[in-house]
Amino acid sequence: MNAPVEEARRRRTPFVVLTGFLGAGKTSAINRVLQSGPNKRVAFIVNELGRIDIDARLLRERSGDVVELAGGCVCHEVRTQEELWEGLGEIIRRSNPDLVVLETTGIAEPGAILEGLSLLPDDRRHVRSAGVITVVDVEVGLEQLERFSEARHQVQEADRILLSKLDRSSASLLTSLHEKLQTMNPDAERAAFPLGSEGDSALAAWMLEEKTPRSRTPHGHAHAHGQLVAVSVAEDVPLVQGPLESFLAQFGPELVRLKGFVRLADESRPWFLERAGAQTRFAPHQGSTSVSRTELVFIGEGLDSAAIRRQLWACRAETGAAR
Repeated sequence: MNAPVEEARRRRTPFVVLTGFLGAGKTSAINRVLQSGPNKRVAFIVNELGRIDIDARLLRERSGDVVELAGGCVCHEVRTQEELWEGLGEIIRRSNPDLVVLETTGIAEPGAILEGLSLLPDDRRHVRSAGVITVVDVEVGLEQLERFSEARHQVQEADRILLSKLDRSSASLLTSLHEKLQTMNPDAERAAFPLGSEGDSALAAWMLEEKTPRSRTPHGHAHAHGQLVAVSVAEDVPLVQGPLESFLAQFGPELVRLKGFVRLADESRPWFLERAGAQTRFAPHQGSTSVSRTELVFIGEGLDSAAIRRQLWACRAETGAAR
């Protein structure tokens, strides 16, 4: 490589792809990094699956510079890939970061994203790859790797693997997962970081370390995401908690991910609802995000958007609502 080209490559901002299946803990990992007070200027781009930018708003509570790409998966939608490269250029011009982190959707194929980067003309290639970090939920990772090709691709493409939710796993399950990951990608480092300030600082140093990614052979990642469907719901009328919880309890393993804010009748503050892996959390929201209505994103196999909406309507507290 000649000297001018090599110098131009070095000037490009390092670009980390943070991926992992739905609910693995990508946003939680970023929040831990931000909480640790990293000594680098880091910019984040969040790719949301669905039309409501839940994750971007949660991150913005801790970091002011977030670009969100809502409504598609950057690994295969041309329009959204264009938004990604435009967003990268914008955030670099505005913030001059030391590193950019892209949090992908839970069904992204990171190899296809990096192939898209390699195909950009030089004048639009503002970044250079600093590798792929894949988050794997220890509690349900084996099941997800068995059921979903997207989860398998994310592990196979990883330069590093971040194990999450070890506190919810048995020793035998953790052993089996390590054996599976070793078979699928023996070259990727597997790491975990305990909760607390020491673990947060170590996670930040590890995630934001500038790594040289392994070489990749283009595969032509044309693919479809099977029957996974994203249903976004925005509801202006407050909901009644009991019927809402009964409605949510009807879902089985077909509901892979659920996240968003809920306005409840007789509650002055919003509640935060999240289903990730085997866990569901529904509690008052402690952050500063301004929420004036219910905004939820359901992601699962073969979801019926019309049925979800009409069953949520049955939970509305219509008394006193504007007509």
